[in-house]
Amino acid sequence: MESFGVSKPVSSNQTSLHKDLEVLINRYAKAVDKTPITDFTYEAFEQIKQKVAETQLPLWLDSFSGTGVSTRYFAQQNSDYCVIGVDQSSVRLRAEPQPEGENYMLVRGECEGLWRVMAQEGYYTSMHTLLYPNPWPKSQHIKRRVHGNAAFRSMLRISSRIELRTNWEIYAREFERALMLSNRPTQIRALEVDRAVTRFEEKYRASGHTLWQVTSDARDVSV
Repeated sequence: MESFGVSKPVSSNQTSLHKDLEVLINRYAKAVDKTPITDFTYEAFEQIKQKVAETQLPLWLDSFSGTGVSTRYFAQQNSDYCVIGVDQSSVRLRAEPQPEGENYMLVRGECEGLWRVMAQEGYYTSMHTLLYPNPWPKSQHIKRRVHGNAAFRSMLRISSRIELRTNWEIYAREFERALMLSNRPTQIRALEVDRAVTRFEEKYRASGHTLWQVTSDARDVSV
């Protein structure tokens, strides 16, 4: 995989877990998320259902897939899954060739909205990867992070197995804490990768960043 430039470490005015994280997790556990969902996100859900029905394979959702490098890699390595990459940018989705294969597809959708639609419809993933989402490193942007967003609860509901990767340790530890507060089993570790599965991962590794992996595996997704 070709690298593209050198990346500086994440810079933030946070030095530890966000002080409001637990408050947000508890709030979202009780509140109803009424954020509008875009039409193209509903369309993405219909595309996903159709592809899964065609393949008759369990769904592997690759959220924030960007150009789909990770989606194609996971599909090639896991032929017994239907791997769907989701990103809201049509530009990124068109940047690489082969947007669809026998057991994978890229669709345009807002991930947070898609998680909510799937949760509402009782449509679950067998595996859910979230590789290098925007860290939103400024403290005031905590609600834009996956675990600080109102859609976090929906993400948990649809995901029995989760893997998140990031190059910012605080983000990883916040995500781990959010899972624990949601009564989900979780593991965190510094990740050694033999082969980068996204362009960001290649760039971060080449720049000497420590990569972090948080995983959760739960049979009961009714949280």
